[in-house]
Amino acid sequence: MKHVVRNAARFGIVSLFVLMTLNFVTPGMDRVGAAGLDEGILLAGLFGSSAKTPAPDFELQDLGGNSVKLSQFRGERPVMLYFWATWCPACITLKPHLVKVRERIPEKDMQILGINVGEGDSLQRVKRYQEGHPVPWPTLYDNGSKVARTYRVQGIPLFVLIDREGMIVYQGNDLPQDPLKLLK
Repeated sequence: MKHVVRNAARFGIVSLFVLMTLNFVTPGMDRVGAAGLDEGILLAGLFGSSAKTPAPDFELQDLGGNSVKLSQFRGERPVMLYFWATWCPACITLKPHLVKVRERIPEKDMQILGINVGEGDSLQRVKRYQEGHPVPWPTLYDNGSKVARTYRVQGIPLFVLIDREGMIVYQGNDLPQDPLKLLK
């Protein structure tokens, strides 16, 4: 009997961890998001509609305290947003693949912005983590998860590909193998 109880407890703990990792839910969302966009319009572009949707603008600070605004790249180059957290095993596993994307596609052809979702991570924790695991793109900290809520982040890692004109062309938990192909 102890064996059955012990296995049930292990299964419950593992299940909870998996649900937390795969279903990072941002609480408190109402029909209109933080950017003031109607949910139906935003969701149409983010979850499978072929119609492009404008990417909501945001301004966050990088780990050095510099402001980065999404709209600063509009008209200049596409942007890939990478929503992640230090406690997310899938995020850590996918990061080397994103580094390879960066190696294939230079910054002048596509900007990558790593956005720590803020939930479960303090700014100090993210800074410490990045010191030991540097990446070749800016890391932004989403204090209060406002940007994550605006982009309806339901699971991490989450990748959002935004074309040169500021339109969302892809959003999903899988890293696109060929982002430039999606941008054509």
